[in-house]
Amino acid sequence: MPRPCVRGHNLTEPLPFKDKTFDAAYSSHVLEHFSRDKGRKFVEEQFRVLKKGGVCRVVVPDLEMLCRSYLDKLDKVSLDDKNSILSYEWGVIELIDQMTREFSGGQMRAFLNKYSNQLNEITDRIGDEALAKQGREVILVGERSDIPVNTAKLSESVSNRLKRKWLKFKSKFSADDDPRKSGEAHKWMYDRISLANLMSEVGFTVCEVTTFDQSRIPNWSEENLDISLYGNFPRKPDSLYMEGIKG
Repeated sequence: MPRPCVRGHNLTEPLPFKDKTFDAAYSSHVLEHFSRDKGRKFVEEQFRVLKKGGVCRVVVPDLEMLCRSYLDKLDKVSLDDKNSILSYEWGVIELIDQMTREFSGGQMRAFLNKYSNQLNEITDRIGDEALAKQGREVILVGERSDIPVNTAKLSESVSNRLKRKWLKFKSKFSADDDPRKSGEAHKWMYDRISLANLMSEVGFTVCEVTTFDQSRIPNWSEENLDISLYGNFPRKPDSLYMEGIKG
């Protein structure tokens, strides 16, 4: 649910904030939806709006993790482990589909609809999305947009709501259902080396991998941004968490 303070904005355009405004910048599973060049510009914008000493936290799907998972599945199938063929098929789809899909949801959605109850590792990979479909009871209570709370206290402003709906409508009907035009598809992928290099080139220092529950952002444990609604584990287990400091 959108919060009253949330502003709809096209992230391919400059952020609507002055230089050196914020102590922290955070994005989760956003960067991979930009081309490599536009992704760099987005990181540059985060650098621009941060104060000196500000923390930039970037969360993306972990290309290294996906590749290692695929190779592990490939090895098992190569040894004639017939029980691993379904897991292998999922590994291929998970690695490739979101970069190549030609229709919304792609091969991943079709696979999940057919096999999600037969392959336990799917929950371990896509996290809260799978747990929500299973009807798991929500445990986390706090300030996060996808947490069920008293909606009367969180009414969205009329201007926010209209702008958000317009952007969604415009995106849907201008993209001809092409996932690459609508922003659904992944246009680039990152591992711990390439993401650290990107952030360093933009100007961030001390670029380090961290975890879902650890951050140099003050009072991170109160933010509940990367933790699952269903327990003390990541809401997106396939994630790479990287932080840099604006020097």
